[in-house]
Amino acid sequence: MLWAVLNFLLFVALLVHFLRAPIRDYFRTRGERLIEALAAGARARQKAEALRAAIARDLADLPALRERLRADLLAAAAREREHLVARGRDAAERIRADAHVLAEQEFVVARKALRNELIEEAVRQATALLRQTLTPRDQARMVRDFIESARAV
Repeated sequence: MLWAVLNFLLFVALLVHFLRAPIRDYFRTRGERLIEALAAGARARQKAEALRAAIARDLADLPALRERLRADLLAAAAREREHLVARGRDAAERIRADAHVLAEQEFVVARKALRNELIEEAVRQATALLRQTLTPRDQARMVRDFIESARAV
């Protein structure tokens, strides 16, 4: 049993002699990794807290943001309404101008048609009147006057 204890102590001494540096490096790197993980956790917690605070501010500002958006939308709608009303006024003015020009043209056409009808009616009535009142002697005199005026030309 003494040999077993000596054997064990020799084994432990050899292990300590040969494995001291790797074990120390292992625990050192493990400690560094744990420190880095704790630091990363702290940074993540700070980021999360900042994000939570930003979200809380945004939630607190939400009614004011809603009112600003509503005011912006109302202003945009008012501008669009004014733009549409102006376009409607312009279109109405063009329609009025076109209607005025068309009415003038129709008036000129109607005036010419009425004038032509009046002339035709006057000629018809004059012809009827001449036929009623013109005698053969008057016809002969008119033919003679026409021939004399044709010769003069």
